[in-house]
Amino acid sequence: MVNLIVPQQTFPRGTARTIGKERGDTLAARNRALQDGDVVSVTIRRSDDNGGATLQAFEIPYTRAMRVLDALNYISQHLAPDLAYRWLCGSKMCGTCAVRMNGREVLACWEAVEPSMTIEPLRNLPVVRDLVVDRAPYEQRVANFQPWIERDGDYAGFPEPLTHTEVKHASKALDCISCMSCFSACPVVGLSDVTNFAGPAPLVQLAQTALDARNSPDKVASALSVSGIFNCVSCYKCEEVCPAKIPIVTSVIEPLKTRAVILSPQLAHHALTFRSIILARGRIDPTELVFRVRGLKLLLGLGRALRMLVRRKINPVKTLFGRWSGASSVAARLLRKKDR
Repeated sequence: MVNLIVPQQTFPRGTARTIGKERGDTLAARNRALQDGDVVSVTIRRSDDNGGATLQAFEIPYTRAMRVLDALNYISQHLAPDLAYRWLCGSKMCGTCAVRMNGREVLACWEAVEPSMTIEPLRNLPVVRDLVVDRAPYEQRVANFQPWIERDGDYAGFPEPLTHTEVKHASKALDCISCMSCFSACPVVGLSDVTNFAGPAPLVQLAQTALDARNSPDKVASALSVSGIFNCVSCYKCEEVCPAKIPIVTSVIEPLKTRAVILSPQLAHHALTFRSIILARGRIDPTELVFRVRGLKLLLGLGRALRMLVRRKINPVKTLFGRWSGASSVAARLLRKKDR
């Protein structure tokens, strides 16, 4: 008989978030970076009396399997009883406790503490106080979609025959817990006054009905018309922070874009123009794209157009007299094959 001696595995400090990823990112695995009694440094962004914000530092003792929520509870009970934050279920179900920890959106009830943490409220939402944000902008955007099913015909009765293909994308969106992590992480939502982009969280709510085969196409087209969905840049930040592991870009936003192209092609003017240039030239031509998408509106921003010209972002001479790429036939074949 052979006795195997397995050395105890040790983890370096400061890597709590990455430890245990290969085993499902378990809380126990990540907490091995700390021992009972270790000091955890917590800096919290807090509201001040003048409507601004300030950073307040705390030091708390680590206890076994400590979560960010446990740290906030300790601070509230022993050090700062006026600290404002939200939580309800404590078990990754309600999405109420989402905050930003060390620059990343997390659920406080599910994220292990790190030796040094900076905790802030979610971005892209008004701050009520400390870590509490106002969800009204998100809820208003969802309400604008009127996210319910309107049938073209009469209800056929229960059970309704639905195939896996008809419900696969809508069913994934149903896993959303409305934690707003993706809304905070999205870089385009912060530009919503320019882009009119609803944001990933409202679009996930929209997908639950818009990708349902029973919904009226007119109803879906109306909702997509106010979504600004083609302003999504597919950066995948939303998928990175989603605690429910919803493939938001691939299973929500891209299918919604496909529906928009079919139901309201005018919404996809930029994307369809981009595609047509690739088909014709075998490559993208920035100058042609700008002129075809902006049209006469480009004259209203003549200064911006001149800056693009100076910085060689556009080149009208090359567009008019340059050679077309021989890859156009290859691009056409690939894109048309994709269409089939």
